Amino acid sequence: METNTIIKKGYKQTELGVIPENWGVKQLKEVVSKLIDNRGKTPPYSDNVNIELIETASISFVNQYPDYSRVTKFVSKYTFDHWFREHPLKGDVLISTVGEYSGASAIMRHNRGTIAQNLVALRIKEIDPMYVFYWTRSTNFRKQLSQVMMNQAQPSLRVPWLLNFYLNIPKPKERTAIATVLSDTDALIERLGKLIAKKKAIKQGTMQQLLTGKKRLPGFGGEWKVKKLGEVGETYGGLSGKKKSDFDGGKYPYIPFMNIMSNPVVDLQYFDYVNIRGDEKQNRAIKGDLFFNGSSETPEEVGMCSVLQGDIPNLYLNSFCFGFRLNKDLKTDGLYLSYFFRSPMGRQLIFSLAQGATRYNLSKINFMKLEIPYPDPAEQITIAKIFSDIDAEIESLEQKRDKYIMLKQGMMQQLLTGRIRIYANN
Repeated sequence: METNTIIKKGYKQTELGVIPENWGVKQLKEVVSKLIDNRGKTPPYSDNVNIELIETASISFVNQYPDYSRVTKFVSKYTFDHWFREHPLKGDVLISTVGEYSGASAIMRHNRGTIAQNLVALRIKEIDPMYVFYWTRSTNFRKQLSQVMMNQAQPSLRVPWLLNFYLNIPKPKERTAIATVLSDTDALIERLGKLIAKKKAIKQGTMQQLLTGKKRLPGFGGEWKVKKLGEVGETYGGLSGKKKSDFDGGKYPYIPFMNIMSNPVVDLQYFDYVNIRGDEKQNRAIKGDLFFNGSSETPEEVGMCSVLQGDIPNLYLNSFCFGFRLNKDLKTDGLYLSYFFRSPMGRQLIFSLAQGATRYNLSKINFMKLEIPYPDPAEQITIAKIFSDIDAEIESLEQKRDKYIMLKQGMMQQLLTGRIRIYANN
């Protein structure tokens, strides 16, 4: 309870703080008609893709509905009919009860699949289930969740605790309006997400066509060459043996590992700074160099690369990476190579070299022996420009999606506490 709070006209003090005067407060158990809980029920799994078993991996703090693309386990129709206590239905609110995703939620969009023992489903009565779902995403819910989860070594949300949570209950018309506004925003975010996924798929398909020469761009003809990387450029190493003290008050820009992983072009905003010895100056990177990740615990990360398109004086690489300086006489386009080694064909070449038991390493000697398709430099530049334009479009869509996600978070906080009213007199 808040104390010594000046309450403005039309509002009142409650267990949840100050809320509109014509709103009520109830515990969750008062609006739940049925709780579906399959704890202790570990079913036999089916080898066939039959009925989905929804687990916490399909529930997040972002998506509105269960993500069936993340389902990895399935059950047969017989198991579905005879093994479980009950199944969730359209409109039921799912909540994760174990692990770091305790309290994550979703709402059932269809009568599809069943839930594993690490989830519960709430069937809501009297009020709109969508309103209850959005309440599970609110600051109000998160605060109560934090209170009961405090000091737990292994995060776990017990059902009795959950059912005792308090929620604001606006009048019916305002409840529906709040749920509609937030749902419409989620629908827009979902559409943007699907559009982003479509653009990424188009990019992958285009890579497969253009980087193999299966499809040629207008104005270009003739056979492509095949070149070994040893002809195209030469490698140099990153800095090794650096201690924590070398970074204290560092003077020289230093490319962190994730800067190379994230984008085909080195992001000039993200650098660390390090001190170096005089004999390390030979490893300095220059504009036009490519940087490759040469070592990782996962083969998928080995050989990922970025090209340095800006001019950063006295720039150095970390020890996990190595540089690749292009032969000036060939006029190879570095951005083209960066996209090539991020393409399915390029990744396959790298995978053929990645070796190691607990850590995968890329031998620079074997790397230089790789043979790659090599179009004329003018065609390289045009191909790279197409991919760069697609990336720019994807980035723009992602920024727009992220803006709506932040906007929705702000709206939820305002609407679900009554700070902003839709139907104040309802």
